[in-house]
Amino acid sequence: MTRPSPYHPVILFFLVFLPYSLSGNTDTLLKQNNPGRDVLLNGRIWWNKHAKVTGDPFFISDSYLKGSVTFNGQSFGNLYLKYDICSDELVYKPESHPVILLNKEMTDSFKITYGFRDYIFFNTGSTPESGPAGYINMLYKGPTSLLVKYAKKIQPLADQGIYDLFHQEHKIFIRKDTTIIPVTGRKHLMSILGDKKKEVREYRKQNRHRISLKEPDSLVPVLEFYDSLSR
Repeated sequence: MTRPSPYHPVILFFLVFLPYSLSGNTDTLLKQNNPGRDVLLNGRIWWNKHAKVTGDPFFISDSYLKGSVTFNGQSFGNLYLKYDICSDELVYKPESHPVILLNKEMTDSFKITYGFRDYIFFNTGSTPESGPAGYINMLYKGPTSLLVKYAKKIQPLADQGIYDLFHQEHKIFIRKDTTIIPVTGRKHLMSILGDKKKEVREYRKQNRHRISLKEPDSLVPVLEFYDSLSR
């Protein structure tokens, strides 16, 4: 991994503040609608280190998506974001400034919108007590929650035997009480929901509901039903 240059903070300072000191024009800053938003610039300048890999390292889209971030306890909306699931970094495109990798230690959570759907991620930190480290998608939130960790791996020479290729994968987790449990299969899922296994099986049979770990959304109705039994 390339070590960040110690000169980046100095360069970023001049890129951010020098244009305004020279022109005396603060219109662009005012358009940001939140003078405190400059705190988001406390990160590294982003550059594409995978330009020669076929595909892209981003979640859902390689275009910037509208979203929001909770950063060091403060919420910021109407941002342009990309989530790099290869390096597990959040990319932020400010107005009139270089593209930034948001400081991960200060990023609590974020939301990105694609089409008519919101995707919510929270930061579990670098050394969580259980479950995966870094950003994880909260697909369903209830007494029993469904979490998904997305990643893209680089497969060497997988594109025509010439180029490296991005390959997306994911892992599914159930948060039950205070424990985060990795789901390894349908039978394992039923064992996690073992106290209501009979009812869940009947629900799936009546609704002809198919569960596939390749499609994390397919678990949501099952968990919603499971949680409803405890109300």
